[in-house]
Formats: sequence, structure tokens, C-alpha cells
Amino acid sequence: MPLNRKKIETSLHHPAGVRVYSVIDSTNNEAKRRAAEDRGRYTIYAADSQTAGRGRRGHSFYSPDSGLYMTLSLPVGKSAGSIPLLTCAAAVAVCEAIAALSDLSPAVKWVNDVYVGGRKAAGILAELVTDSMNAPIAVIIGVGVNLTTAVFPDEIADLAGSVGDIDPNLLCAAIADRLIAWYESGDYYSIIEKYRSLSFCLGREIRYTDADGEHTAEAVGIDDDGSLIVIENGKKRSLRSGEISIKV
Repeated sequence: MPLNRKKIETSLHHPAGVRVYSVIDSTNNEAKRRAAEDRGRYTIYAADSQTAGRGRRGHSFYSPDSGLYMTLSLPVGKSAGSIPLLTCAAAVAVCEAIAALSDLSPAVKWVNDVYVGGRKAAGILAELVTDSMNAPIAVIIGVGVNLTTAVFPDEIADLAGSVGDIDPNLLCAAIADRLIAWYESGDYYSIIEKYRSLSFCLGREIRYTDADGEHTAEAVGIDDDGSLIVIENGKKRSLRSGEISIKV
């Protein structure tokens, strides 16, 4: 089902501009290009497909015309300085929106991957946009959801999955509404509590890599700033960024 601007607008409970594209390089790229134009307001960018979808840490995001690819541009506010918390909020919004529109029970793999049935079905990329003087002008949150994608590139075929035939217009509006509501409330505590409850990492053995190499640890908690708390060789530490894998 193709995206429809009017259907997204009428499904929203919070005022936001909506721009829809049949194909674009990246909705995050478009939000950056128009950040100055959209300064001070909420704007949704949504596309049926992307030619250069991006994930965290420079990874690409496979974006055929069987998914929802959207970016919500937020005006700079009191929550703008915390990209990790915004990423957590987006993960919660995606999980709640999918659950509300289907019979699925999505879960989160720290920090930004949403899983359904043991496979990654959605990814999130939050970025701060600045002007030529390096002053922040917007926060953008990109979300890519595999809807009916059945065939994936070989390198992700064993990991990727889809959520099924959910109306992308309703899903786009549901995700945006939840994010805007949280952003306006600034309720950090409630979003982290929800994020913890959706995590399937806690209590499990994980692998992560940093400058010192590969590590194995037990994920035991999520801090109030979104950091993952692990115990490694009897010592507790917080992971503030990076990627993890669940040890089977």
C-alpha cells in the first residue's frame, strides 16, 4: 500500500507537517536538507522506498518498496541534547505502534533495533542537525520498518524479518504521535521504564566490541540515560554506544 499524505495527516493527533515521496535517497537526508526551512515545527518525511537508506555507525539500511521509511524532524527543545534517550523513545514508539496495529509483540535489542519473532524488523537513527555556526536547529529521528519484505540481501538474510501487512500510513502517524507526545512531555523516567520492559537483552550473555577488542558480558540493566549496564569479569560497567550481539 503506497503512502498517502492526507491519510497520514488525518490519522495524526498532533499537528505536524507531512511530506511524502515515492522514492528518495534517505528521509534523514531530506530532513537535514530542509531543517532550516522546518525550524521550530514538527515535520514528517515519509517514503515508499529509499536508494541510500542509512543506519547507525555508517551502515546502510535496505529500503525496497515494501516497508515504511520515515523521519520525524523535531524542533530543538529541552530533550534535544539527549540523542540516546531519543533513540530509546523512538524504539518504544515503534514497538507500541506495531503492537497497536497488529497482534505482534515487538521487543528491543539495545540500542536501536526492534525485533519481531527473533528477527530485526526495524531500525532507528537519531541525529542532531546544526547550522553553519554549529548551533542546533533540529533533531531528526529516522525509522525504517520492514513491512512485507520477504527477500533480503545475503548479508542480512539470516537476521532480518518483517512485521506483515500493516497500513504504512497508520503506522507512520502512530509512531510520530507517540514521539511528539513524549518529546513535549519531557518525561524521561517513563520512557526508560517502558524501554526496559521491552528489552530482550537483560539477563542474557552478550558480545560487544570496543577499542580493546571483543568482550563477553552479562547485560543486567539499562541506566536512566539509556546506557546498557553489563557485568564483565565480576565488574560492572556502562556501555554508552556501540552494537551488541546476543550470545546463543
